[in-house]
Amino acid sequence: MKFISQRLFHDNKQTFGLLQGEGFKAAFTLEDEPRLVKVKGETRIPAGLYVLKIRKEDTPLTLKHRVTYGDWFRFHIEITNVAGFGGIYIHAGNDETHTDGCLLLGDALDLSVEAKPLTKSTVAVKRFYELAYPVIESGAQVLLEIRDEQ
Repeated sequence: MKFISQRLFHDNKQTFGLLQGEGFKAAFTLEDEPRLVKVKGETRIPAGLYVLKIRKEDTPLTLKHRVTYGDWFRFHIEITNVAGFGGIYIHAGNDETHTDGCLLLGDALDLSVEAKPLTKSTVAVKRFYELAYPVIESGAQVLLEIRDEQ
């Protein structure tokens, strides 16, 4: 299974794009902004091809999301083998303050709203997890290709 995240544009705080995959209704994406020199928690990951894995660890974020998301969430889906980055997840959020390099998903994007432009995020993340999680759990490979289109 393969998902493609197309980065379409960015400003000085965040990057917006679109995530697509076979059998997956597309979702908007939000990430940190690009930087020539990485700043921890403030820089998007490089474009490339990554393997998605389930990170079976009770991190503070995992415990928080179990409460927030409900029964469908057990552990994070992690974007692995990102040079210079670790703990990069796919999760819900509304703006760049909700990501430390992670990929946020949402079903609505309103660029006229500076605070929280990405909405209906939990719905999009749940849809993604319900599709990708069992495939990863079965041992099959799930890939994420991130493309810089802008």
